[in-house]
Amino acid sequence: MVSVVCELTNNFHINEDIFILQFLWEYDSPKAGQFFMIKPQRSSTFLPRPISIFEFNKENNLLKFLISKRGKGTHELSLLQPGEMVRLIGPIGNSWTEFLPESGKAALIGGSTGTAPLSALIFEKPEYDFHFYAGFKKGFNDKLKEDTFLGAAVNAKKLIIAAEDGRSAHYGRIVDLLVEPEKYNIVFACGPSAMLKIVKEKCEHKNVSCFLSMENIMACGAGACLGCTIKTVNGNRCCCKDGPIFPAKEIIFDE
Repeated sequence: MVSVVCELTNNFHINEDIFILQFLWEYDSPKAGQFFMIKPQRSSTFLPRPISIFEFNKENNLLKFLISKRGKGTHELSLLQPGEMVRLIGPIGNSWTEFLPESGKAALIGGSTGTAPLSALIFEKPEYDFHFYAGFKKGFNDKLKEDTFLGAAVNAKKLIIAAEDGRSAHYGRIVDLLVEPEKYNIVFACGPSAMLKIVKEKCEHKNVSCFLSMENIMACGAGACLGCTIKTVNGNRCCCKDGPIFPAKEIIFDE
């Protein structure tokens, strides 16, 4: 992990809420599932924001983050212009490949921007047999923007998209389309807690190995503030220091 100031090379807005920041990263290669703490030099917020890796291209050292505007910090990030300087701290956390079998079939289930770290895994392991399940509240009318949002996920061996408004996608929740988890050697998921809880329950019912990337709010990224604590069968754990990826069987979701 390093802390360096990098120049923003692009800020592409997919819609009014979602955007992609791109940097030139010439340090240790980050892995899918890891994240960075990001803070612009021009900022009125005290703390950086934790953002998962969306894509890292080793050939040109381009590092991308898919971000949703959720508060003051991410709103500031959305306003950045190419050429501005931003502090990146990372890469932080464990990675999907630590748990991925050498071969087999894997289901990747992402909700909204929770698709980002899973898309990063497809970019990192393009030869693997991934089935990608992507869920959104609102579908896309623009195919180019949909493909941009999904990133490398469009190259999955199978791509299933659901939207709660049914626009240009299956109508409903993406978890309802995971009907036979037993067909997979492993399941990875990232997204809202309600979605992750259902994925966990479905996989446990069929005795399928499952790992979840938790998106709890992080302040320090080093396990000092305890702000990203989650409940597990092994006691409280920090998403940043101990995760963000955990075996689903260890996580205790609030009822």
